[in-house]
Amino acid sequence: MGKRRGLAGLLVGLGLALPASARAEDKPLTWSVYDAPPFTIIEGENRGRGVFDQIRRLLAARLTDYAVTSVTVPFPRIVASLKQGEEWCFVGGVKTPEREAFAAFSRPVAMFYPLRIVVRAEDRARFEALGPLSLKNLLTEHRSLRTSVLRDRAIAPTVDGLFRQFPPGQTYAHFVEAYRMLQSDRLDYLVDFSSIAAYNARQIAEPGAFVGLPFAESPEPVFSRVMCPATPWGREVVARIDAVLATERPSPDYRRIVEAWTAEEDLPRIRAVYDAFLASE
Repeated sequence: MGKRRGLAGLLVGLGLALPASARAEDKPLTWSVYDAPPFTIIEGENRGRGVFDQIRRLLAARLTDYAVTSVTVPFPRIVASLKQGEEWCFVGGVKTPEREAFAAFSRPVAMFYPLRIVVRAEDRARFEALGPLSLKNLLTEHRSLRTSVLRDRAIAPTVDGLFRQFPPGQTYAHFVEAYRMLQSDRLDYLVDFSSIAAYNARQIAEPGAFVGLPFAESPEPVFSRVMCPATPWGREVVARIDAVLATERPSPDYRRIVEAWTAEEDLPRIRAVYDAFLASE
């Protein structure tokens, strides 16, 4: 009960409340939301049109016996809350062994793909001159090249391991912050998914301001999931969500959600692995 009262206090403090239509018997379900365009978009003309925004709406429409609310917080706060067993869920988590110690995960809801070394367009030749790109080489043999990582982010096992072994000198809390630093020459490169890079180029610079270069450790598609606390409550919510996903994911409408904001040149890659996405648990 203490966790639920704490959540209610936080919602009030943030100016949020349970929906007026919520019935007394409805179970609460709070989506924790982190601003990460184009997956979650909380402001501007594209507000609510992100991939995860659309998935949250679909799930809320199917989970009719839950009183659904949302709270927007930094990503590290989401991870900390799940560790504490708060009754929150997050659409877009990547399953890792470390996170499985405190979180329950749904089957995949979308995918992050492809992963690239993102640089300013004018620096393309400079990075291509380094030969076949390797993140390990950038982090070891080219330490003067500056990069940064999102705090508590899980990208892919090999990439995460390299960042743990050779941590960059700084971290960031919001994607747009990192891209502004890249644009202003305060960073030399980022490791990110092409759709995130393309979206931020449009928002803070111009289309084509950044380019994504393949690198040796770039993984196969990374599947994102709903992440809830590893408690009886969280596992019950995940089981309900998995039942919805089993019905919805094969549909053309759901495929359109997954493909939303994908760069045209990356659509063949996404479509080529969609069957694997459907088969993954």
